[in-house]
Amino acid sequence: MASPVLEIVPAQYAPSAQTVLYTSPTGTTTRIDKLSVQNNDSSPHLISINLVPSGGSAGASNLTTNGQTVRPGQTWNSPNEYGHYLNPGDSISVLADAPSVLTIAAGGTQVAGA
Repeated sequence: MASPVLEIVPAQYAPSAQTVLYTSPTGTTTRIDKLSVQNNDSSPHLISINLVPSGGSAGASNLTTNGQTVRPGQTWNSPNEYGHYLNPGDSISVLADAPSVLTIAAGGTQVAGA
């Protein structure tokens, strides 16, 4: 049974070291319904996003957004992760080019018993 859209990545600064921000729970498949990045700085910044399979690590084979420029004051809604499914144990991992300047948030739908 699907749940309503949930905040799977609460709004937070995107880290400047590769970091997992969400892992799909055991027995649950998660569909990414929205992922957005806001630049709070006066300079452009870059964001990279990986959808990492369970037991794997972030790398070129699971990179879905590679160095996307987010302009000053811009909110960028990623089309690259929208609609992707995360199986149990799969994760969203991100990397920003600078700390405390890009705010990232994501919403999704979880389906239990998957």
